[in-house]
Amino acid sequence: MRHLSQRDHHAPEPLWRRLDRAAAELNPFLMVLAIGLGMLQLTCLIGLLIHLPITHVDPTACAAPPSVTASVGASGK
Repeated sequence: MRHLSQRDHHAPEPLWRRLDRAAAELNPFLMVLAIGLGMLQLTCLIGLLIHLPITHVDPTACAAPPSVTASVGASGK
């Protein structure tokens, strides 16, 4: 019967090397995912900007809505 020496067994790989290999396999997937999410965000932003109404309002006109000024004037009399 053959006895196995310590040299016949491979030492377990260091944890950092296994993590590095796993990260190397995940990097392409994560890059594709990041690009896809960025394109989705850009598409939604463009869609919102197209349908967003642009109004120009005088800032002094927004100080108090007419309904509030009418009710304050009516309650003060």
